[in-house]
Formats: sequence, structure tokens, C-alpha cells
Amino acid sequence: MGGIEELLRRRRELLQEIDQEILKSHTREVTLLFTDIVGSTRFYERMGDIQGRQMVQTHNDLLFPIIASHGGQVIKTIGDSIMAAFPEPGPAVLCTVEMQKAIRSHNEDPSSEHRFHVRMGLHCGRAVVEEKDLFGDAVNTAARVESRAEGDEIIVSAAVREGALQVEVPLVLLGSAEVKGKEEVVELYFVNWQGLGPEEIDRTVRARAVGKKPDAAPAPAAVPASSAEPPAPERQQGGPRVEIRPGPETESGSRDAGPLPGRGNPYLNRVMVPHPAMFFGRRALVRRIMSRVSAPKPQSISIVGERRIGKSSLLNYLRSPPARTEVLDSPGSFLFLLIDFQQARTLDAGQFFGLIFSELRRQHAGRIELELPEEDEGMRLLCEALASGGLHLVFLFDEFECVTKNERIRPDLYSFLRSLANRYPVCFVTASGRDLKDMCVSHEISDSPFFNIFTVQHVGLFQEEEARALVCQPSESRGVPLAPIVERVLRMGGRYPFFLQMACAAWFDWLESEAVRAEDVRDEPRDVREAFREEARPHFEFILESLPAGERAALLSRAASPGGEDEPDSLALERKGYLQRTDGGLEPFSAEFRDFLVSFRR
Repeated sequence: MGGIEELLRRRRELLQEIDQEILKSHTREVTLLFTDIVGSTRFYERMGDIQGRQMVQTHNDLLFPIIASHGGQVIKTIGDSIMAAFPEPGPAVLCTVEMQKAIRSHNEDPSSEHRFHVRMGLHCGRAVVEEKDLFGDAVNTAARVESRAEGDEIIVSAAVREGALQVEVPLVLLGSAEVKGKEEVVELYFVNWQGLGPEEIDRTVRARAVGKKPDAAPAPAAVPASSAEPPAPERQQGGPRVEIRPGPETESGSRDAGPLPGRGNPYLNRVMVPHPAMFFGRRALVRRIMSRVSAPKPQSISIVGERRIGKSSLLNYLRSPPARTEVLDSPGSFLFLLIDFQQARTLDAGQFFGLIFSELRRQHAGRIELELPEEDEGMRLLCEALASGGLHLVFLFDEFECVTKNERIRPDLYSFLRSLANRYPVCFVTASGRDLKDMCVSHEISDSPFFNIFTVQHVGLFQEEEARALVCQPSESRGVPLAPIVERVLRMGGRYPFFLQMACAAWFDWLESEAVRAEDVRDEPRDVREAFREEARPHFEFILESLPAGERAALLSRAASPGGEDEPDSLALERKGYLQRTDGGLEPFSAEFRDFLVSFRR
């Protein structure tokens, strides 16, 4: 066998042979493309899951053939993003230009049902091939390059430019940017497929993509990839910077809502309520949350509620001007930041911070300008600057269980978030389906002290007056008042906001189409009942199928015979909003829900 020195020498040689074999047989030079649909989360919220998925399918059907025509291969899709690989940089650059032009033509076509804008990034290098997937530093860098772009933009690395010298595509040198996870800066180029002028590129793209001020240097002229080598880019970058502008007490917030519709059925929205004027109920809960986040030592809140109970709408309303001006003594000293993690289930810590900084720039573009590393240190500097400026930062984290269930998020991130709440006027308001500790990927995560800073607020059924307001006020504003039949509507939909909206919608449509006044209706129209049942039944079935066995049995039992003792399963169902308390005891929240449960027992 030989001595230890000989064994160590042989071990080193064997490892070198293995590494060489991996490099030879399991790696290859590739040009990697990453794309991402801009604003898809808002599209899903506004239009619903089916329309959102249809939009992504339209995007895929448009772009996949273009990728294949340039010799590319789609490696995988991640939500609304594409990862593709090309043998050479030149065809990859040409492919991105053709894709952007195809998207522009699609968006300009009046017959197009779904319009979208896509950011794209390219980088080339050696990647590890494992079955049908690619891994390694080149893949990570390509994803980072793509994150520097905005909608309709293509940004490529210097490595791509050098490999595409034969391609007549105008590229503009943006400068050098730090990329998360890499010690060396990466030189970035802007593919000027739209023919933008140097000043516009300098004012918009460069300042954002590489963190340079617009007046830092004159914009280099757009040159074809095959032209002479441009001057070496400046490597100096400004240090971390946060500028806070004074803002009115009603700034920002729900500016994504758009104008309030003035005609048509006001009860058709089935996703997050976008406009504060259409948000009903929860006033006591809003005051309770606001009193805690505005305490001398801000408190963090965990909002827990069932599917479709209105958690996302509540979070969105909290950042709206009406919510702040009605409850807070000094609304202008609070900065609310809403982050939806539903479409970000596989992000790592770097992408977590990147998403926060991106949304901060978007939601508060008129108030905050920053140049910070998109990592924990950048977040600490941000919180420190906001505190120095007298601002409280309130994170509104929707679908936060997507983070706690994510294996790529390590315990140190939660420790860091807790330290922010301890050191600065920072707090977190999260929304989830169950208690956060019950939705963690591991005991190591659930045992984190981060979860001890939260107080839990459960979201259940509307109060009686809140439900009546939802029935009466929107319908009155559209000229089809439901007030005369409010009892019938409540009997059908109950005080569960999602199903009450369905009942209101069914009644509103029928009254409007039949040109009948609500006060003239004697019997419940069959068309109204069938319209409600058609929409509600799949959701009723989902509720029953998703419940634990004990709660399912208790719910079916209460449907057959209300009353009896309040055993733990029934109390859990009451907290979730599936049972309501009446003079006769606990029973299903509406007559239609009860009838469904009774028919299910048969």
C-alpha cells in the first residue's frame, strides 16, 4: 500500500483524473439565455390564474420556435421565465433581437388577447451538463445579467460580445457591474435593437444596469459587434447611496390600482382587490394592525387565513392612502412595501434581496433613489438610511409560506431579518394559509427566533354590517341596488367574502339582464341559483378535499345537524370561516354551502 505520503499523492492524482474526466465528458461551452416576463405577478393578480397561465402559454408559443430556428434549445421554463442554450454567441444575439421584434409585433396587433414585455440576458461560458439540465457559474452569471435588464431590453456580457464579432448588431458598452456571487465585475453591453439615442441609453439603461449616474461619463456611441474594440470601460463605481425625497402623506401605495370602473357588474373580481374604494370590511383588523406597526417599537404581524378569504386584498389595502391617513398619526413617515412571493418559490437569498430592491424602486420611484448592493449589507444600509430620515419600513409579505417552504433559503436569512426588526424601525406583516411555524421546510427553520417576533391575527368571516355593506354599496353605485334582497344574497353567499361576491354577481347579472327591480322579485330565480352553484361548487369541493379528516367529518356532521358541543375540530372550522355561530350553534357559513355538504354526504 505504501506510506501516507504515497497514498496522498495517489489521491491527488486520482482526483485530478476525475476532474479532467468531468470537464471532458460532462461540461461544454454554451451561450445561455435567460428571459423573464415583466409584471407577470400583477397580471396574475388582476386577471386570475387561468388568464395568467394562458398569457405564459402565448409567450412560449411565440418564442420557442424562434429559439429553435437559431439552433437554440429550451433547457427549462421556470414559471414565466425561459432558460435556453445555444452552441455559439452570434446566433443567440440574433435570436434575442428577433424575439423582441416578434413580441413588439404581437403587442401591436389589435387582435392579440395578451400583451407582455420581456427582459433578456445572455452570457457564455463552460457549464456542467447533467441529464437535460445545465449547472455552474456560467448559468448563475447569465441569470444575473438578465436581472439587469428591464422589459423590452437585452443585456449581454462581454464574453458574448467577444464571441459575436461577426454579427452586425448594435451593442452599447454600459460599463462594469458587480454581480452577486462573483468577485470580479462583469462588463455589460446593451443590445440596441430599438435604435435608441446615446442620451436616452445613458439616462435610462446605464444608470440602472450598472449603477452609474447619468452624468458620470458621456455615453459611448452604438457600434456593431464587429467594429473596432471600444475604449476600456471605467471600473470606478460610486459607493452605496440612498436618497430620500420628502413625500406627501398619501404618496405611492396603491398606485397600481388604476381608475375605478364606473360601469358594469362590480362583483366580478376574483383576485386581489386592486382599488381601495372596492375594499370592504376588516376595519377593526386594519386598525389593530396599524396600531401595532406604528407602536414606538414596531410589532410584526402574521395574518393567517384560508384560501380566498381576502389576505392579499388586506395587505394591498394596508399600503393604500385611505388606510394610512385614516389610522396613522403621521402617514408620511411610513414606507409600505408589498412583495408577492407566489411566483418566486425557488429564489435564493440573493434573489430574495433582489426582488425586494426591485419592488422598492418600482413602488416608490418618486421618493427613493438608491445604489446599494442587493444583499444583506445593502438591506442593512437601506434600513439605516430610512431610520436616519425618520421613516418606518413596513414589509408586507404575501404568500410568505413560499419562502418558509423554500429549501434554498437558509436559517441565517431569518436571523438577519430579525436583526433588522431589533435594530431599526422595521416590521413585517406576512400573509399565509397557516401559522408560519407549521409551514417551514425544516425544524431548523421553524425553530428560528425570527418567528417569535410575530403576533398572529386570524382572518375569517365578515361581520354582519361589513357583509351588508358589500352587498348594498357597490350595487347602488351601479344603478342595480341589491339592498331590497340583501337577506337572500347573504343566505346564498354567507359572510365569506369570496362566495358573497359570487352571490352578488349572480343576482346583479340577472336583475340587469331581466331589467327587473330587486324589490319586485318574489321567488328566487332558478338562473341565479344555477349561476352561483356553477361557480361556487369547484371551490366547495376544494375546501372539503383539503381539510384534515377530523375537520371534514365535523363539517359534514354540522351540515346535517347544527348544534351540539363545540369540539376542537368545529372550533377550528369556525376560526377558518367555514362554520358560523348562530343562536342554534355552529353551522355552515351559508345555505348553499350547507346544501352542498348535505348532498355530498348522500
